[in-house]
Amino acid sequence: MRERRMKISHLLTAGFVGLVVAPFLFLVFYNLHSFAKQANEQLLQDGNYILHSIEQDINEKLDSVETIVCALAYNSNLSTFLSRSYTDASSFEEYSQTVLPILQSAADSASPPIQRLWVVSQNRTLPNGQSILRHASNAQIKALENFLENRPNGGWYYSPENLALNSLETYLRQDFYFIHAIVSPYGRRVGYVAAKVQSDALFLEFLASQDVHRAFFLLDEENRPYMSNVVLEEDFVFPKDPQSLWGRQPVVYLSSPADRLPLRLGLAFSSSNRQILLENSFVAILAVLVVSTLFLLCFYYLLHIIVQRLRAYAYDMESIAASGFSGQLKISRLYELGEIGIQFNDTLTEIRSLMQEKIQQETAYKDIQLQALLTQINPHFIYNTLDMFSGKLALNGEYEIADYMSDFAQMLRYNTATPGMFLSLEEEVEYTRNYINLQRCRYGSSIVLRVHVAPALWGVQVLRLLLQPVVENAFVHGFAHLPPEARREVVITAWATKGFLILRVRDNGQGILPEQARQMNKAFAQPSPVLKKEKRKGSIGLENINQRLQLFYAGQGRIFLRSIPEGHTSVFLIFKNQGGEL
Repeated sequence: MRERRMKISHLLTAGFVGLVVAPFLFLVFYNLHSFAKQANEQLLQDGNYILHSIEQDINEKLDSVETIVCALAYNSNLSTFLSRSYTDASSFEEYSQTVLPILQSAADSASPPIQRLWVVSQNRTLPNGQSILRHASNAQIKALENFLENRPNGGWYYSPENLALNSLETYLRQDFYFIHAIVSPYGRRVGYVAAKVQSDALFLEFLASQDVHRAFFLLDEENRPYMSNVVLEEDFVFPKDPQSLWGRQPVVYLSSPADRLPLRLGLAFSSSNRQILLENSFVAILAVLVVSTLFLLCFYYLLHIIVQRLRAYAYDMESIAASGFSGQLKISRLYELGEIGIQFNDTLTEIRSLMQEKIQQETAYKDIQLQALLTQINPHFIYNTLDMFSGKLALNGEYEIADYMSDFAQMLRYNTATPGMFLSLEEEVEYTRNYINLQRCRYGSSIVLRVHVAPALWGVQVLRLLLQPVVENAFVHGFAHLPPEARREVVITAWATKGFLILRVRDNGQGILPEQARQMNKAFAQPSPVLKKEKRKGSIGLENINQRLQLFYAGQGRIFLRSIPEGHTSVFLIFKNQGGEL
């Protein structure tokens, strides 16, 4: 009996209901239960936002005043000038060329809310009344200097004397001062900078507001109102409780201290619009419910279409897999489903290509194995005979020819008796050394072989017949046109880096042209999944080596050529080290 499974459409629908619809209904009932409280909190949040906006507006104006004053107070040229006597022509030149432009620039930049700006100095030798520079003897600002004595770092000052409570006109004419000391380079106070700001520049914007739903206050430390934009009863005190009653209407009271001024900001507003907010919320919730229902129906319809297309895809994919990956998936243009079909068809094409390449590789590998088996037919007779000839030559005193015959027998034994496709790097180098010894039969002592291989690399397994064909290529092409007595040098180097083994064979032959080397490197970089037959029978060239590296090292092996005409040629054999990182 076939196992009954839940449909994907049912799973997705259940997930949508459980994750979206059910939580939404819960939130709806929760909001209906607690919206009255949330409405009050929203009113408080709105009130705090308004109060914060007022406070931020005042602070921005105070910041602009403090920036100008502090720029003058910390000006090193001005503090140095105020600390010296103004007695000679050099002082006048310093004043006119350095100090006066600073004072004039500060005076020009003093815009609202600054009503007046001046620099006060204890130095009576300085000019008085020039630009914004004043002497400390002015009685009008004596209170400022007393304030600075008590607060050396300066700050905001105002005198609440003769200030009538709840008097808008009087309070808007109240003066505030920001004072900052000027200190000489030696740490002595030589004066101060003062900025005069009238309160109407700071508070007029909201204290003169005609908004009947909001009342704004400036309060003293005891929460008594200095002034407000509404008429208050004579004994009115701003309540400390954030919510209270004002007349017959529910009122919300909020207050906040001004950070830098000795007063508090107050705000009172009616909460009569709470019922309107509640009614609007019911309408909004009902609208959301209707829209959510419509959305659920549309979602289910779209889900049904997608599931039907996915089922068709699944059926077609099973048919294609059963037929050996033949055929194509019928593409649907429904949103990303079409992209899925296109990617699947591209994958099918790639799978067919890989299967074809795999078949070709297996065929080539079996051909290689067959050739290896054929070469092993009775090889011992051949190199045993060569050993017999070598021994006979040695008995007759032909030691040099006997050595050559022995080297050739060793090479033949390497080709026929060594099992497997891989062997150690030491064996590969020894085979190449035997080949070079045979070449000495022709060129004599003009051949020089140097090998640079770290002891740790001798046991690394490499593909057989890599180095000797490269060295043979050097003798056939690189040394072909050299005179017999010319030095023929072959250098074999090996090193490992980042999991790869690099073998370099360098000769001092005639080299090849740069364009030819570039074309050969470009050809070596192309993928060659199947071994090609050599153009010349019995020759194993660089192309054959490159193809074997790519085949047996899964695309992580290749040849790279570098040559200087009439200089040298280097052949790099780069392939993945099967033993891992070295």
